[in-house]
Amino acid sequence: MKARHLEILKEQGFPVPKFILVSENEEADLSFSERDCFAVRSNFSAEDGGEHSFAGQFLTRLNVKRENVREAVQEVFASYAGSLDYKEKTNRGKGEYYLKQQGKEGHQENREKQENREKQENRERQEDTEQKKAELETVLIQEMLFPEKSGVLFTKNPKGILSEMVVVLGQGLGDKVVEDQENVLTYHYFPGECLYQEGRVQSSLSEQAQESPGLGLEEEELKTLFTLGEKIEQLFQKPMDIEFAIEKGKIYILQARAITTLDMQLPVRILDNSNISESFPGICLPLSESFAGEMYSGIFTSLGRRFLGKRVSSYEAVFQRMVGGFSGRMYYEISSWYDILRLLPFSGKIIPVWQGMLGVSNEEIFFSKKKPGFFLKCRIALLFCYYFIVSQRKMKELDKFFQERYASYSKRVEEEEEAQALYRIFLEMKEDLLREWDITLMNDMVSFISTHLYGKKTAFSLETMKPVRALSALKAVARKHGLDSEEYRREKKSYISAYGDRIEGELKLETRTYRTNEELLDRWILDALEMEKAESLELLEAEHSFRKAYGEKDSFEKDSIETDCSEKDCEERSRMEKPSEQKQRKSFLYHLAESSCNNREISRLHRTRCFGLMRRIVDKIGEKTIGFDVYYLSLNELKELLFSGKDFSLKIAREKELRKAYERLPVLSRVKLLGKVDRDPLAGEIRVLSYESFKGKSEKSSVPFSQEPKNFESKGKTESTPRVFFGRGVSKGIFRGEVLKIKSLQELRVAEAKGKILLSYSTDPGWFPYLDMAEGLITERGSLLSHSAILARELEKPAVVNIPNIMAELHSGDIVEIDGDLGICSVIKQKEK
Repeated sequence: MKARHLEILKEQGFPVPKFILVSENEEADLSFSERDCFAVRSNFSAEDGGEHSFAGQFLTRLNVKRENVREAVQEVFASYAGSLDYKEKTNRGKGEYYLKQQGKEGHQENREKQENREKQENRERQEDTEQKKAELETVLIQEMLFPEKSGVLFTKNPKGILSEMVVVLGQGLGDKVVEDQENVLTYHYFPGECLYQEGRVQSSLSEQAQESPGLGLEEEELKTLFTLGEKIEQLFQKPMDIEFAIEKGKIYILQARAITTLDMQLPVRILDNSNISESFPGICLPLSESFAGEMYSGIFTSLGRRFLGKRVSSYEAVFQRMVGGFSGRMYYEISSWYDILRLLPFSGKIIPVWQGMLGVSNEEIFFSKKKPGFFLKCRIALLFCYYFIVSQRKMKELDKFFQERYASYSKRVEEEEEAQALYRIFLEMKEDLLREWDITLMNDMVSFISTHLYGKKTAFSLETMKPVRALSALKAVARKHGLDSEEYRREKKSYISAYGDRIEGELKLETRTYRTNEELLDRWILDALEMEKAESLELLEAEHSFRKAYGEKDSFEKDSIETDCSEKDCEERSRMEKPSEQKQRKSFLYHLAESSCNNREISRLHRTRCFGLMRRIVDKIGEKTIGFDVYYLSLNELKELLFSGKDFSLKIAREKELRKAYERLPVLSRVKLLGKVDRDPLAGEIRVLSYESFKGKSEKSSVPFSQEPKNFESKGKTESTPRVFFGRGVSKGIFRGEVLKIKSLQELRVAEAKGKILLSYSTDPGWFPYLDMAEGLITERGSLLSHSAILARELEKPAVVNIPNIMAELHSGDIVEIDGDLGICSVIKQKEK
């Protein structure tokens, strides 16, 4: 497989070093190269296959002198049978091949009538079998390069982040990187999004002495490398693991194999933060993610029951993933939204309208479900037309219903002091309010369609202006009477009662609002008044300069009056409009667009109040339990905390460190994933790279996630904080167990590793029997290319590498939990000394 891929690459003109293949008893003809040194690599047929993948576990000899090639070839062949486990899997692979051949023969015998033709075909088949068998027993001899830099390019992140390309770069020969003898740089590239570098650009001591440049890739090298990766992936139609080397400025492809650790059976998920980032800016805490997921799931499930009837069960999985978190930020799971929009009549026309209204910049459409049948589409079309007509009446009914229920629940939350009872109020509120809330989705669609069809950028008299006007009125009272006046306090209370939850990041439960902290409102008013005062001074200075320069006393006053009377001018212009324009504005389409847009804003304000009510519930629960830390739990975990008393201190500490780490990473507007996966938090040095050739987007401004308020009181909050360490997750899975600290394998028996989490400075190929017995691995050094990473992935054992100073922090007998997906090691219990 390895050699065949190199042959294909060579045929297609890719820069591949010269090579030959030799069988076990064949004399190697080295006349293909004039070089004195060679790389002798394994070419075991199952090594790069999806079913029997033993990548990195067979022997490779580098820098082999011409006279020592025969000896190196025999050593590589010997490594094929070096393990009983390999031999068993290999024999099973061969057996399956021979069974298939025999099956073909039997099938051929049944079909063929002529005996002579059967014998001829059997003979040809036997020769083909011998040829295949020979291919299982070959070794690759390649010209030896002496690169300044080398590494591996993954065209897809092996963790399952399909929109990310990863380059792991080391200095010199690749074997030093694999054996953790060299520091590495990791480049994370999201095409069209961003490129960032992990690690420090530095030279080794010997190279510093020679004044050579440090480790790192130039812009042109990166561009060439990613272009080669894209072309190779397109050639093989698979995500590829590409080993490369850079010698004298030229990039060579040493080998290319499919990434066998990607589980292509998992669902493809596309996350997009268009529009949702306005309501959930920056980093979100777990409770906000969980609550938002519950709300969206509940609303769409109600909508599904309304339109799909009994068929709703087939879409339950879709409704559960309408939104999701990635790297601590909220995203629409856009593929689920497309599946639902596909159910609508004229979905091909509606989806582009929806994309434009929602601000979806990437117009690629992906469906996770099959196209709905004709009769289902007809049913939905009829119901869609009905609800399109009655939507405005239904929205008025919902508005009245919500205001009644909201007042009732607000009073109950204010009066209730028991934590479990407060949680029960939330459950009741969720079932009650979500029952009819799905009509808002139908109204949104009416708003999108009618506004699009009306085709004019009309500023409707939207409900969103009411909070703005109320805030302006409050500011006027403060300007006239002062913040200490009774008039201001009365007006402020009225404003908070109506709009106290409306603030930036209002749907993030952890956000502190005017309702939770009135001082925030006072501070905003003071800042606004000071800004007005400064602007007035600038205006007076400008007027004085104008008069001094031109001597026109009334001209500035006239301009000011015209500016202040803009609202009156608008009314005047409206009266002066042509009759045809006035008639058009009063059309049915205009009224429908105006009504649906206004109702949309009313429902969004009510949604803000719902989230504000939930925030009050959680704040009161926090005051009775563990304080602000409740926001680091999911809804289910909050329930466990309240009703079973489970201790979540470790989980909370882990989530706090995760959010701090994620805040350092560039923001992604769109990401494609294979199943549920996340970025490594990356505790090391990170540098965002931005240059024209990659056409990357500039990093977006980030809203820091809310820290614990200083005045947030808590009963029962503990002071001890569990320890959490970050590294690189190189093999997925989570395991909790006992640490076995290893400084030397010579002091350890294989049986001692059984069921343990191995802890070491680094690993090498000799660790295979120990890791095979163990349940996980932690190392102080390492990267995606390390032997430890390769072994762990092939054995499907969770592993976290490159955790600074972890050998000094942990000891044998400690109980830890490792998360190979996110690269986290959490200390559960340390052994008493």
